Amino acid sequence: MNRRPRTLKVVRLHLANRATYIWVPLAVVGATFLISLAMWGVILLGFRGEPLPSSGGFGGLQLIPSYYCVTLGIQAMMYTYPFAMAMSLTRREYINGTMLLATLFATCLATLYAVGRAIEDLTNGYGVWLRFFHLSEWIGHTTWWEQWLFLAGLNLMLLMAGFSGTTVFRRGGALRLVVVLTCWMFGVVGASALVTLCEWWPAVGTWMMQQTPGTGGFIMLVIAAGFAVGSYWSMRKTVP
Repeated sequence: MNRRPRTLKVVRLHLANRATYIWVPLAVVGATFLISLAMWGVILLGFRGEPLPSSGGFGGLQLIPSYYCVTLGIQAMMYTYPFAMAMSLTRREYINGTMLLATLFATCLATLYAVGRAIEDLTNGYGVWLRFFHLSEWIGHTTWWEQWLFLAGLNLMLLMAGFSGTTVFRRGGALRLVVVLTCWMFGVVGASALVTLCEWWPAVGTWMMQQTPGTGGFIMLVIAAGFAVGSYWSMRKTVP
């Protein structure tokens, strides 16, 4: 049996509510952009008759659309999983279709920022030095493709984190989710303790300083893949 059309059925199932994947994200991007523009306008009032800051305007709201990806991952599992099972789709097909849509969404949002960055460069920040799509204050001065890879990795990782957490919730309820999150935190604390006892912090700090936004994006893509594997493992016994 050709699984590609069945995987695309999952994508179409998710896109039955197009507002969740198209109009709401665009509204979030537009709202954060307008708020940043308004905030920068207020700051410019204090520079009347004086040179503008050389760094340009940066409101700090640029990553809010990426945080929306967590909500998107939660909704993807909560709203469509029962319908997918009712359509006799397998859990593997559901994961593959969800990953395909998540990848498309993450890359499209990163591409939107790349286009916005190009417009900002051409218009000198819309004539007022605003930097909304240019994430230089977050990730440093990098090329557009490094920013694109960083955002694509961040968006996909956050989306799959929300999706993975919801699979745990569906399988065992809030108690299991709390237990899993607690185990995660103990793992982080244990790893920190090991690094401290072995005096590895200088090496860890040096390694982190050597990473670029491009390598950071790749690492986040690997983490997103890990969330996908964990979601499939948790979903094997999850009832609709």
